[in-house]
Amino acid sequence: MIKLRIIYNYEKKRWELYHQDVDIEIASNHNIYDLIITADLIAKLIKPAQVVFVPQSLPKEIVINEYV
Repeated sequence: MIKLRIIYNYEKKRWELYHQDVDIEIASNHNIYDLIITADLIAKLIKPAQVVFVPQSLPKEIVINEYV
């Protein structure tokens, strides 16, 4: 299962989307909802995939969507 991670970048004050196997950001946006929609579209294309949110204060990921 490929994970697309949504993480908040405090330095740049924006949300960023990362693929689990790539170290560079795929997309970024100041609006998390637009980034979730983008991640959702990418996940549908690269099935099986999960869109996960990585909160800074919790050690656990939260699954937003999963496509098998």
